[in-house]
Order: sequence, then structure tokens, then C-alpha cells
Amino acid sequence: MLIYNTTFHVTGERTQSLFLDFMRDVYIPKTKVSSYLRNTRFVSLITGLGDNVSGYALMSEVENIADLKHWKKEKEEDLLSLLYQRFGEGVLTFSTAMKIMDL
Repeated sequence: MLIYNTTFHVTGERTQSLFLDFMRDVYIPKTKVSSYLRNTRFVSLITGLGDNVSGYALMSEVENIADLKHWKKEKEEDLLSLLYQRFGEGVLTFSTAMKIMDL
């Protein structure tokens, strides 16, 4: 089992409002109908990012690296392209895949 996390840094109050609408209406629904991602959660970062910058993360479970590669190619590329078309440099993202460790 893997955790796939995409972090978003959003600049400006107006961009933040539009971004949250976009996530609620477009991005998150696409993740929830995906057969690759499960237990998707959208969270607000509480650590300070700087003046007028808000942080959010979208976290999902994915069964294996092959499913993650399929998600990225079949769905995520298009969603991120749409995000960047709408918001340009007002929203920056980075993603991390993490393996759950049993210690």
C-alpha cells in the first residue's frame, strides 16, 4: 500500500477561493471515481508558508506503483494541465509517493 500526496501552494485570496471551488467541483470528484485511488482526503496545511500563501494537500491510498503510474498518466496529467491553465503560477504543486512502513 502506498500513500500518494499532492501538495498545493496557493497565492492570493481570490485565487484561493477559485482554487477551492475547482478542487471541490472538478479535481476531487475525478479522484473519487478513479479505480486507482482510495480514501482520498483533502486537508489544509497549518504550517506557515509566507504572506498571502495557503497550503493544501490531497492524500490518497494507492495499491501499488503500477496503479500510481496509471493514475498519473490517465488522469493526473490532464487535471494538472487544467489546473495550470486556470491558475498559472498562482498555484504551485509537488507530489510525493510514500510507502507505508510496518515497524
